[in-house]
Amino acid sequence: MVPSLTGAVTVITGASAGIGLAAARAYAAAGARVVLSARTEHRLSEEAAAIVASGGEAMAVGADVTSPTQVASLVDAVRARWGRLDILVCNAGVGLYGRVEDLPEEALRRAFEVNFFGVVRCVQQALPLMKAGRAGLIQIVSSVIGRRAVPLYGGYCATKFALQGMADALRLEAARDGIHVQMFYPALTDTGFSRNALIASPDSPSRRLRATSAGEVARQMVTAARRGSREHIVTASGRALVRLNSVAPSLVDALLDRILLGESESGALRHRRE
Repeated sequence: MVPSLTGAVTVITGASAGIGLAAARAYAAAGARVVLSARTEHRLSEEAAAIVASGGEAMAVGADVTSPTQVASLVDAVRARWGRLDILVCNAGVGLYGRVEDLPEEALRRAFEVNFFGVVRCVQQALPLMKAGRAGLIQIVSSVIGRRAVPLYGGYCATKFALQGMADALRLEAARDGIHVQMFYPALTDTGFSRNALIASPDSPSRRLRATSAGEVARQMVTAARRGSREHIVTASGRALVRLNSVAPSLVDALLDRILLGESESGALRHRRE
């Protein structure tokens, strides 16, 4: 069962910037009690204070999703403050760019540690508290390229495809306890995410595509939470990509080759040399 957003205790990871911060503001505006979590606690405290000053309820809890101890402390803090957890937004993530043949194993493992195992840790810690309420929503922020992989982002795509498999199983396992699992798929978003990636992408044709604002993505997150759908793809182009891939994957291959490899290959090579 998807809880009402009014008064819903909502934990958002990766909430210090970008989509996570916009989501915290949007959920608070919808009446939720928001728990902002990320590694940079000082920024979180400022944002939580701003939400409280505007009449909302919020708290900041610093936590690194790669640390089992810190994730456990995050849930303990929520339990101590409100005694329940209604919505878990698994948003923390890190980018990774590069041809599969060139990806350093250390970087790939780090991406999985944050993007996949970080989500699993949060879910495992949150589930007992959510089960006690017999209702809840786990909203997992993936990416449209977690539905259709693209060249030069194979490692990042792999972390998001892993989330898909886990979520499909979790949806069935958690349903009998009244907990709904929703996959959320943004496309290119106007944040600093790509610049802060483990291996950042050079200037490429993909950067000339229209990016969605973090505020619009957050607005759709709240709408998707209210609707309780199994999944939500943010953009029309993202939905078109997924649909076209289901009927004409070879055509999608050709388009992606032209867009991401045709003009960017020489740029990517220059980037590696530099």
